[in-house]
Amino acid sequence: MRAEELVAYIYSRKVALQNKGSKPSKVVMNMECWRHIRAWHLAMGVMEQAPHMDYITEDKIFEMDIYIDDVESPQIS
Repeated sequence: MRAEELVAYIYSRKVALQNKGSKPSKVVMNMECWRHIRAWHLAMGVMEQAPHMDYITEDKIFEMDIYIDDVESPQIS
């Protein structure tokens, strides 16, 4: 899966869980997925006009903590 697809998948799962009343706080993914996302994010550059709105940091995506494990696809909970 491409980085853009991974990001869209993670966001859509977060929203789906929130719509069911959950408060997702973590994403478990394999290191390859996280590397794809980080490389894509870094290639886009810095959001100079609104750096506080950046949704990917060193250890979070959409304000959810990132955990690395040997899973096939990202798991949001």
